[in-house]
Amino acid sequence: MNTRKNIIRPLFIAAATLLLSPELIAQTTKAPQPTICTRACWGAAASSCTTTISALSRAIIHHTENSNDFNVTSLDGSKSRMRATQSYHQNTLGWCDIGYHFTVDKFGNIFEARANSMSGLPRGAHDGCNANSFGFSCLGNFNPGINVPPTAMRSALYDVIAWRMPNGWSPYGSGTYCGVTAGYTDGHRVVSTKTCPGDNVYQYITTNYSGGEARNGIAARRTTAVIVDNNASGFTASSTWVTATSAPDKYGSDYRFRSTQAISDAATWTVNLGSTKTYSVHAWWSAGTNRSASAPYIVYHASGSTTVAKNQQSNGGSWQSLGSWSMNAGSNQVKLSCWTTTGYVVIADAIKWQ
Repeated sequence: MNTRKNIIRPLFIAAATLLLSPELIAQTTKAPQPTICTRACWGAAASSCTTTISALSRAIIHHTENSNDFNVTSLDGSKSRMRATQSYHQNTLGWCDIGYHFTVDKFGNIFEARANSMSGLPRGAHDGCNANSFGFSCLGNFNPGINVPPTAMRSALYDVIAWRMPNGWSPYGSGTYCGVTAGYTDGHRVVSTKTCPGDNVYQYITTNYSGGEARNGIAARRTTAVIVDNNASGFTASSTWVTATSAPDKYGSDYRFRSTQAISDAATWTVNLGSTKTYSVHAWWSAGTNRSASAPYIVYHASGSTTVAKNQQSNGGSWQSLGSWSMNAGSNQVKLSCWTTTGYVVIADAIKWQ
């Protein structure tokens, strides 16, 4: 009898890396693409799927619950099991394609499972809702007393999730999904009555929504950026810095500006960084002919401070590099001085550490 599971039911940033106040905006950038055995690589049958999802916001982790998928001795053996999985989903369950988007084997090989999963947003058949989620499955049965996922398998799982989930997504946190609270990275069992993925995989996910090996491993593979906007708690400026909203290329809902003057009256962005390392620092401003062509940003770092003059008459509405420096864990600052050529204004909008 085929022991494969029937899944035909109706279908913040890491605290260890950055310490954030609620007003700070945390973003992550996807990891580099790992080596993936595409559908052509493993010999997939044609797909007849046509439906897509509107966005991708949740990674759901599975196991295939078939020990034959684990008891292979080579990459070719895993390719054969991929074909068997697709045959079961298409020919026995009657689906348009394999239900998962990606799978990983015990050797650390990653497989593109559902058609167009590399670059498209095909709707899966894996978690009961399949709404804005991708399914990532471990090949094998990982229920208690059966198989244990080796390091290579877990590492490959984190690699593919860290790459495939979109920029701006975080593996931490939770929200309502399928009528229950589910993590943005979570196991299938959270939204179903099943025990998927088996306990031997699920143990790496379960440490609340702000930790666990899986979430931490995914987060560690992605580049983290922290943005302090001018209306965040990390921003301070005197009342001379006027709040404005009219510029269309502003970051967020507003920005501050001040006339240039030979006086010490800087706007300051402060962030609390959780680790000592090299950070790239970027500034955002709204451009205009009345802006300073030499706005002096003062970046504080492990070696002291560096002043960088930027022309705010151009390159508005995008992140502009101030440079990269080693920064110590703890409080770090960027200041924007108004002490430069008079007759203009300087714009204090947002700063990003990445």
